[in-house]
Amino acid sequence: MFLHVLGPLRATVDARPVPLGGRRARTVLAALALEPDWAVSVERLVEAVWGPCPPASARTQIRICVSALRRAFAGAGAPDVIETLTHGYRLRVAPDRLDSAVFEAGTARARVLAEHGRRAEAVLELRNALALWTGPARAGESGPALAPGVLRLEELRIRATEERLRLELALGRHADVIGELLALTAAHPFREQLHGQLMLALHRAGRTAEALAAYRRIRLTLVDQLGIEPGPQLSGLERSILLGERPEPLSA
Repeated sequence: MFLHVLGPLRATVDARPVPLGGRRARTVLAALALEPDWAVSVERLVEAVWGPCPPASARTQIRICVSALRRAFAGAGAPDVIETLTHGYRLRVAPDRLDSAVFEAGTARARVLAEHGRRAEAVLELRNALALWTGPARAGESGPALAPGVLRLEELRIRATEERLRLELALGRHADVIGELLALTAAHPFREQLHGQLMLALHRAGRTAEALAAYRRIRLTLVDQLGIEPGPQLSGLERSILLGERPEPLSA
């Protein structure tokens, strides 16, 4: 069995899709998948499905959802995926059978490679890890109860992207990443790391005027919308560009 949560929620057994049922059952599975091998209480599952105003039959309906999921997994050849505990349930899945766990393991390996100066290998590892994503990390469902787990995965995704781009720049691939950075800075207007990487890539590509214009855009955004100035790394990068220096990629 392989479970996908880095995008639309889906499960496969021997590459065949497992029918996961309707919204409630999918939300229950999503809540369990965001905390694999950890006990998730019935109360938390109820909140994930209905929010703060559940029906009187909520606990019973959670049991029905779990039973339906178990039948679906058993019918596909993967029994015992969901374990019943005293006060809730636990998703039993090996780390290499859950895409979010595979992603985190890949980013960890990339960090080790980068620390040992093996930048090109680290970039490849990060590319492979990021390729597991097929959409926003909503685990197939969304809602306040799932938000912490979803936001954690999304933050890990953008940090892995920033680290890959930092390594790409260190390898001299500035021309190759400009287009990607233009899209990312538009999608993430407050992330100074990405804006700094765009400035650096443009400057190294001989597009210094555009690099300085990129700084003015992020500064204006921060001042107008948050009332703050760019941090010392970003302002220092602008100063280095103005002085005609060859600045290094921003540290994480």
